[in-house]
Amino acid sequence: MPRILTLLIALLTGSFSTAHQPTPTQTPAAQQTPQKEQPTQSAVFYSKVGGTSIFIYGTELDPCKEPPAGTILLPHGSGFVGGVEKKGASTPDTWNGWKFLVTAKHVVANQAAIIVRVNANDQSKFICKTIQLHTDGPEQNVVFADSGVDLAAIALPEIEGYTSTVVPSSMFIDEPKMKEWSIGVGTEVLAVGYLFSYSGQKLNYPVVKFGRISMMSDELWYLNDQSHLMEQGYVLDLANAPGLSGSPVFAHGIEFEAKPFRFRELPPYVVGVVKGMMLAPIGRHKHFAGHRSG
Repeated sequence: MPRILTLLIALLTGSFSTAHQPTPTQTPAAQQTPQKEQPTQSAVFYSKVGGTSIFIYGTELDPCKEPPAGTILLPHGSGFVGGVEKKGASTPDTWNGWKFLVTAKHVVANQAAIIVRVNANDQSKFICKTIQLHTDGPEQNVVFADSGVDLAAIALPEIEGYTSTVVPSSMFIDEPKMKEWSIGVGTEVLAVGYLFSYSGQKLNYPVVKFGRISMMSDELWYLNDQSHLMEQGYVLDLANAPGLSGSPVFAHGIEFEAKPFRFRELPPYVVGVVKGMMLAPIGRHKHFAGHRSG
């Protein structure tokens, strides 16, 4: 299991359609029943990822029970399910391989155990599962990225009644792929995770926040208060709040150029996870997506 966990950390670091025009023999458009536009594949994917989003809590309180009066049940952070696929084992309807809870390192560091809260398959309730964390030895189920990279992967046990949407390793972008797709400053991104002060009373209700990459750097420049280390990162012009740390950040959107005319739809590559936030002098929030190493 540690070898597979290390592989996942390495992977982490490391169409237009025109409206149908009737012919002269067809019924005039005004008499036709309007056709409902179907959501794009990307929209469906983001909806599934949101529906199976994971909120990560400490063990002091049961996040599946009513919190004490006057308190906000604030998770340590958010997470998603990444996977390493078994060759030839999956089908279009069934994914088979190793599943991992991927989040920011600081969300689970120094924790002996965590409680994850997920939505049941029938969307009738949320389910809580306690996971004991072991960073070494024969029971190791956690791997942290190298110093300066705020990423962690936890082997995800089976949770009865819950089926996750797996983000396969092929969707974790690396530096060559970023260059191939020209992902950089100005690229649209979105994050899926906890909405501050509201996590749902019976179901997890994650929020999707949209923004753009506004600065990229390979230098160690961001001081992580938890680790007291300078870390790698890049800046997103996107509102952040406590509890969103560890959320996946996806590239998304349709990009146009007029001269010469061209367009493209970005695949939903994972470009990082939410690291932290910085209060600028003018009061705007920016947050940071964990940078991959290697």
